Amino acid sequence: MCNWHSLPTELLIDIVNRLPSSAVRTLAVTCRSSHSLCLPAIFANVILPSVESLQAFALHVPRQYGRYILSLSVCSEQKGTPLEHFSPTDALVTILSTASRLQSLALSLASPLDPPKIIPAFGHLENVHTLDVRNCGLEEDTPLSERLVVSLAASLPSLTHLRLSRISRSAACVDLCDVPYNVPVAMHDFDVPPHSRLGTNLALPSLLTIPTLKVLEIRDTWLGCDSKLDIDSDESRPRIEKLLLTGNMYTSDNPALDNDAYTAWVRACGPSFNTLALGTALAPKADVVPSSPSLASHLEREISWDNGEAELPRISHLHIDASLVTVDTLSSTMEVLSNCGITRVTISYGDDTSSLETLDEEDDFTRQCALDDLEEWKDAIEEFLQLLGSGQWHALRRIDVTLGKDVRATWEL
Repeated sequence: MCNWHSLPTELLIDIVNRLPSSAVRTLAVTCRSSHSLCLPAIFANVILPSVESLQAFALHVPRQYGRYILSLSVCSEQKGTPLEHFSPTDALVTILSTASRLQSLALSLASPLDPPKIIPAFGHLENVHTLDVRNCGLEEDTPLSERLVVSLAASLPSLTHLRLSRISRSAACVDLCDVPYNVPVAMHDFDVPPHSRLGTNLALPSLLTIPTLKVLEIRDTWLGCDSKLDIDSDESRPRIEKLLLTGNMYTSDNPALDNDAYTAWVRACGPSFNTLALGTALAPKADVVPSSPSLASHLEREISWDNGEAELPRISHLHIDASLVTVDTLSSTMEVLSNCGITRVTISYGDDTSSLETLDEEDDFTRQCALDDLEEWKDAIEEFLQLLGSGQWHALRRIDVTLGKDVRATWEL
């Protein structure tokens, strides 16, 4: 019988990489050589779900293990009693300084990081291609400034995928007179230093000047101030492949108010891109109506329709998140995008059908809700198809609605 230790190192590594994490940890304590062999697998994907685990990792894990980290997920939410004399920023900087092979970084922040400390640390992360930043705290109390987030993203030289959630607009970047009263704004972010390339222009639209960026996802973030995106034409522009935009809780009762901003973001992504994923409805010009007198003045200032405005880009695939977009808004969204040359439309619960979790067949109530939703979407799509103009949607070839296991419908055109 072949001895474990007599096997070639390449084969041992391949075996370890195929084992579940629990088996790898068990193997690691059997002997010193197995421990060394298992270290890359143990530390390849590090998840720190609380500020306490962040502190423990920074204090007790040997710094030389940082070179094994490929994916790092950090949440700075506090689970227990307050930690004295502990800085989450310092701990994160310590870990990042050793993670020379890091490729994916996810930050779920309960409070902002210290900009002068964390931004330089990002400049050394040459291999990070995916960044996920979200505010897990109360946005009203601890807003996560767009200026900090843009500076962090722009500091990553290899960034291709960026996901943002619940990012607050900065008072330094927006006109406070144009911000609805209930939208939190970051007021005290003046400690964010000028970026080496962007300078002080750190508003969210500056993300569209990151030359390596391919996928941009912005969730639960107010974009209403971006109806006129002012991006320097001399700036290098990325070749965006996918743009995801959802609405936000603050103007969700009248998403048409932000319609100009959504279309401005779509237009700014270039003459064409592959996928547009929407978690909010779009509205044609005639449908942008204030829901209350208090919104009328905001509407008059913010929504200005220019007949000479550039057309929307060519888009291959449109995805609609049925958990966020109501079926009665389908016709208005499709009207706005009618000249984009879309060839495929998908509708599902969530960002895309590939990540859809199938329904439990034993959960009759959930399945019945999905079936009811499917019937409503089918009626709306049939009505949409009957009203198609001769010059519109000529490129459309397929519509798929997938709301669960065996809860789906397809139209081949």
